[in-house]
Amino acid sequence: MDGSIGLTPKLDLVIHTRIRTQPGRLGFYQIRGGPILEYTVRRGWKLIAGYYYTQQENSAEDFIGGHRGFAGSEGTVWNAKTARLDLRALAERFELAQGSDFTRYRVRLRISGRRAIAPHAAVENFLDAHGWRSTRYSAGIRAGNGSRLSLDFGYFVEPRRANVGALRHMWMTGLHWNFRTGRRGDPDL
Repeated sequence: MDGSIGLTPKLDLVIHTRIRTQPGRLGFYQIRGGPILEYTVRRGWKLIAGYYYTQQENSAEDFIGGHRGFAGSEGTVWNAKTARLDLRALAERFELAQGSDFTRYRVRLRISGRRAIAPHAAVENFLDAHGWRSTRYSAGIRAGNGSRLSLDFGYFVEPRRANVGALRHMWMTGLHWNFRTGRRGDPDL
């Protein structure tokens, strides 16, 4: 879930939360939340900066905390009446309560339909100091009826480097609340 509030005509505050579960197990795997600022430099280009606090289950089934700060940019590279293509690049710094801190870079290309109910699909590459970390392929449907609320339903598959983890599959649902802003919800933040 996330909610976006227009602070000024060019600056939006997004309050983001994410809850992840694991198949075949009860309870939560990851819970995170925090603020994100999005500044519109010009139409089709924005700067993004944010912070998440995360509680995530480790291999011993204990929850450990961590901090993630991130910044980057997103821009529209193609825009038509029925769809648009966006490119986003972010740098993220993970400070972990257990384990080694690290920096991750992510670059995403996403195409989105522009109707009230429309598909979206993306490919996102994750990189770190050791090179390629993973690639996330995602697809879904966004449903909004022109009101302040929109819903996302989707799926992603993520092949990962061997020392990062096994291949991941995830079903996603999202709820986006919009107050005084033209921002679209983003299930990938």
